[in-house]
Amino acid sequence: ALLKALRAPFLAACDCVALSIFICPIVKDSMTQVGFSQTVLLASFCLFAPREARIDGFTTNAICRKNNCVNPVFPGLQGALELKAEKLLCPNTEAKDAKLEFCDGAVKHKVAVIDPKHWKNMTNATMADSVRQQDQMASTAYFYHLSGMNLDAWDYRKPQEQSSECIKAIWKMVCDTYLPKAPAYCNEGEKVDYQLLCENVCGSYVSACDVECCDESVKCQDSKFSGEYANFTGYSKHTAPSRHCTGHSSAAAPLSGGVPLRSALLLSLGLLAPGQGLAASAMSSRKSSSFFALTMLAVATTLSGCDALGKATGVWESRPNYLEQFAYTARVYELSPAGRPELAKAAMNSCMNDKLDDNQKCSGRGTCRQFLTGGSKNSTNGLSFCECHRDWTDPECRTRRKSQMTAFLLSIFTGFLGLDRFYMGEISTGLVKMATLGGLGVWWAWDIVRIGAAPIYTWSSGRLAADLPHWLFVALAVLWAALLSFFLFAIIGQAWHDLRLMERALLHADRMLTKEKSRKTARSPEDSLGMPSKASYCLQAPPPGPEEYYGTMAAAHPQVKLAAYRNPMSAFFSYARASEAPELQSSGAFWRPTGMAPPSSSDQQGGSFGQQQY
Repeated sequence: ALLKALRAPFLAACDCVALSIFICPIVKDSMTQVGFSQTVLLASFCLFAPREARIDGFTTNAICRKNNCVNPVFPGLQGALELKAEKLLCPNTEAKDAKLEFCDGAVKHKVAVIDPKHWKNMTNATMADSVRQQDQMASTAYFYHLSGMNLDAWDYRKPQEQSSECIKAIWKMVCDTYLPKAPAYCNEGEKVDYQLLCENVCGSYVSACDVECCDESVKCQDSKFSGEYANFTGYSKHTAPSRHCTGHSSAAAPLSGGVPLRSALLLSLGLLAPGQGLAASAMSSRKSSSFFALTMLAVATTLSGCDALGKATGVWESRPNYLEQFAYTARVYELSPAGRPELAKAAMNSCMNDKLDDNQKCSGRGTCRQFLTGGSKNSTNGLSFCECHRDWTDPECRTRRKSQMTAFLLSIFTGFLGLDRFYMGEISTGLVKMATLGGLGVWWAWDIVRIGAAPIYTWSSGRLAADLPHWLFVALAVLWAALLSFFLFAIIGQAWHDLRLMERALLHADRMLTKEKSRKTARSPEDSLGMPSKASYCLQAPPPGPEEYYGTMAAAHPQVKLAAYRNPMSAFFSYARASEAPELQSSGAFWRPTGMAPPSSSDQQGGSFGQQQY
């Protein structure tokens, strides 16, 4: 209680400190110019105002993912409104000793009993009968809330034995709602007030079931609902155990994170704004900008709100009411107060309507079974619900299940594209699976086994219809594994083997080339014609000679000239061919005797191999 009382002043002090750290650099920069980043931060602070001040509506978060956000969002919320208007009595000894079938173990207090006169369909009803009727109301609310969360309530007939904390939280909440606490000291038959659920009972449900509607509408206290829930202002502010509320849960309700996160936002703005405040001296501008961006991203994903004006209705209230969705309207006529026949109104649970034929119950697609005993006749509760046929679901068997066969075949043949996830309504995970090509095959194989082994729950339509024979799943899974193994170990293995053969062939060719180069081969004399010989290698070109031959190859050795015959790589061959060009014959480039004029064209006639002028 002390921590709760100090929580609001502590958060206010945090806001003041954060705001001062944020404002100081702005005041300092106001003499010149206000930093752009801090201006944006100030606008963000205005958007993320305290939730208590947002009385005009609810904000939203576009990147948030909703979870268990149903209408009504709290189990038994409709019952809490109804019981507040009912006349409740202090129980007598018979009512205290009445055995509870569904809520046995969840209710550990003296129960406030609905006035037995309320039950018009029962004659001479007692308080013990009222307690049993309230127990049935709790089990009905439990069944319908699980159906609203797309869960099959028949899988959770004994909530006290379930390992899921969410199922247990729903069970306790509906039992405490429909079997409220009576004052410890009251006289039998005395009228008592309805005691709302304790704060931590509601908080335990929100935490255990991870209820997320991406706005501020999921609040156990100070609720501001509209429509049929406009008169509901929230559950009790007391924490169990308390004589002022109903419940015995010891788990603490999770505290709202909006105000502390707002303080963190202000601190990050003041400390981490790029190039501003303390960030400039603590780190470089680049590091400050990166850290600032990461902090803003983290805050954006956790805070609710990007809508400054807000919405008048919470997200869960804008969704269809599952109590209306699962109601049925039978073609049964009842007498009005005026004595005229009129069509019966929509009601809940066709199995409990004795005026309906069996083919009218459960929309003709299911059978009625006792919920707590699974169909046995020795139950004193006698509450029955529809157990739908294989391909149908919901309390009245009007929603067709998605096919396990279809999902399995999509997973086998197109699982790497995520089409199986799209079929089951999981759009976000389907996109991720498509982008990663089935998680590089691992996710693909995982979904094949997960979908084929047993009907799983989908995101939007409950559990898959069990229309896949187990032998077919085993055969196709083994065939898929064999084909995949063939692809991996045959095709890829063959490609690796071919690559190894190519490497070996190239290595062998390189060795053969080296061997051929080093081997001596016989050469015919005709092949050596015009090629350099061993005798010509040691001769100088041009050789030393008279001064007038300087710079020419006129005195080249005959063996050099012979070796240059038709050999384009020979220097003398290139020299001789160039000297035959008409435009170069009179240039004197090929005959430069000292002190003499360039020779005439008649002196340079010839140009063939072996002539002395060269």
